[in-house]
Amino acid sequence: MTIDDRPAGTVWTFAEEDYRYGVGPLRIRLNRVLAGSPLQHDGDLWFEVEGIEVTDQGHVIGPRRATIRASRLPTIRRA
Repeated sequence: MTIDDRPAGTVWTFAEEDYRYGVGPLRIRLNRVLAGSPLQHDGDLWFEVEGIEVTDQGHVIGPRRATIRASRLPTIRRA
């Protein structure tokens, strides 16, 4: 699946409670949502995503895979 309706390079910020695992907010340029294997945790649906993690100043940290609460993800469409 791919991210829809946002310009390439949009950085998404997820609060610590909305992704697993890490400390503090996660800033990431989403490339893909791996929708084939959603997870159930604490009564919520979660998806793994792939992207590029960036600092709050926009500097690239590197590739990142994370699990994010589905209700916090942007609209997605099948590629």
